[in-house]
Amino acid sequence: MLLFSSGHFIRVLAARCIELEPSVHSMSFLLSTASLSAVGYEHDLSRPVIRLWNDTHHVRTPQDRT
Repeated sequence: MLLFSSGHFIRVLAARCIELEPSVHSMSFLLSTASLSAVGYEHDLSRPVIRLWNDTHHVRTPQDRT
């Protein structure tokens, strides 16, 4: 599933996915504009993990265009 949303919602979702309290931990997850993140499981549904977080390798900067 793909989800496009505000950074705050994605941080809360990530905290909930790995069973952390969002009101305490969600602001600890840094997110850049247009970044990619993925949550999933390790081995089975009882082990939620963050597989990818704040990946911006696909975003070109002005320096890349010259």
